[in-house]
Amino acid sequence: MVFRTPLINARLHKSVLMSCVVLMLTGVILAQDEKPKEPVADKPDAPAAEEKLFEVPDGSATELFAFMTKVKRTRSKERTSDASMAHLKLQVEAVLAACVKIMAGKPDEAMEIRVINEKFGALGALTRVDKAAADEGMKTLMESLEADQRPAIVALLTTRKLSQKVASVATMSDADRDAFVNELFTVIDENGLDRTTYSLVSKVGTTLGRTNKSEAGAEVYERLAAAMEKCDDVTLRTRADRAMGSARRLRLPGNFMEITGTTAEGEDFDWSAYRGKVVLVDFWASWCGPCRAEIPNMKAQLEKYGDKGFAIVGVNLDTTRDKYQGYVDSESLTWTNLMSDKDDERGWDNPLVVHYGVSGIPTAILVDQEGKVVSLSARGQQLNRLLAELLGDVETDDSGS
Repeated sequence: MVFRTPLINARLHKSVLMSCVVLMLTGVILAQDEKPKEPVADKPDAPAAEEKLFEVPDGSATELFAFMTKVKRTRSKERTSDASMAHLKLQVEAVLAACVKIMAGKPDEAMEIRVINEKFGALGALTRVDKAAADEGMKTLMESLEADQRPAIVALLTTRKLSQKVASVATMSDADRDAFVNELFTVIDENGLDRTTYSLVSKVGTTLGRTNKSEAGAEVYERLAAAMEKCDDVTLRTRADRAMGSARRLRLPGNFMEITGTTAEGEDFDWSAYRGKVVLVDFWASWCGPCRAEIPNMKAQLEKYGDKGFAIVGVNLDTTRDKYQGYVDSESLTWTNLMSDKDDERGWDNPLVVHYGVSGIPTAILVDQEGKVVSLSARGQQLNRLLAELLGDVETDDSGS
């Protein structure tokens, strides 16, 4: 089914951007499981205390939105899975109840859109606790909006439907995928590119890039870059080169990868010196937890395969040399890292980061002995497997000697 959006004026575009908030509630609520919590003693009155904490107060819409923010930021006091799920359910129920109170006060359109997005976010979070109830709630909410012909609501609903389709783009047939991508760009052609449609298209490109459909992802990024170059949003317009870089990166498998720059020691980097070796090009930063988590395995593989022709080249995204050097020294990293001596070419402005459109780290690209890319996601066991294929299994060689 093709969804069409009527022309939306600038004010309504701003309202539709609130749809990005859909992800915020889920992200904040789910974050409670990402960081370890201090153990606390079991208390018989803990559930009652939590329920009281989430009791919806009376107040203005502004006060109720502040209450919802507080609820979403409140972490569970217990670390067990059951306690976390019970806590999450209380959070969702409190947010939905607060939304009902705000709507009872007949808010203006902008406030109503904000409420709708809070509902979408809460129901999205509820899928972790009760998927059937969440699906039914989402269906009811969508149906209630279908009859509303106000342009801002129509635009919000259209964006929501497109967002739902984005989530399944990796499993679409080639024909369905191409039709959906064309649908997205039709919306952009009719209404212009804004940050909401940019986010949707970018997610399509990223999703396809993680599958065996990287060429299709590259084409999406090329079309996105063209739309960015002529959009009204100055920030998006100035980042068009990054979208083109993403297309360039997704076309690397089977092709040569060019690397230039300055090492952290201030020397010109010589990429040709690595020809004949298998090289892991690792985009990383000391502040990146997942990057740090990869380091032990990278060091182990370097010790295992270093004599057989394996090397690592880091592309560092730290913003200061002190932060970079402090981590390198503490972890005794021995491989070469690229880091510009110019302040405006560090972090996400690192020239190689822009050139290859790297938007998330760690990004681990593996290059074979001929200088051709064999993987855009050479992390963990994937790296280990590829090294065994390219350089031979060290244990097997040793056992046969």
